[in-house]
Amino acid sequence: MLFQSEDTMKILVVHRSTPALDQILADLRGKDYAVKHHESGLDGLFTSRLEKFDLIICGTELPIVTGYELVRAVRTYSVNRGTPVIFLADEVNEKTEKLGQALGVAGLLNQHQASTLLASLVEEQVPEALRQSQRPLN
Repeated sequence: MLFQSEDTMKILVVHRSTPALDQILADLRGKDYAVKHHESGLDGLFTSRLEKFDLIICGTELPIVTGYELVRAVRTYSVNRGTPVIFLADEVNEKTEKLGQALGVAGLLNQHQASTLLASLVEEQVPEALRQSQRPLN
């Protein structure tokens, strides 16, 4: 997207599966979001270090850099330290829940639930993300 207003929510989507990525993008279509997407965790990591986003949606199992590694790096060395993250996991179990909690993710969805629940979870993040983006950096 070339032009966006200050109220447009910037979302980074990183997922290894093209069909899943297409579904996520379709779920977000029609909203006033500026969406950038990648299929590689490494590309997502580079992008998250260069640009500020209001929300990051990523799979847990990504090529080269996993979703867990991506979020850990974002939380440590990025302009997106406080950016809410929604994880999409192939399977949600005790391990994925603990890892998500440790990384401070805003949401954790089973990949099969994503199409029905993702839009509402993103909407929940809109007001918080816009408030965070309007805060001055220290």
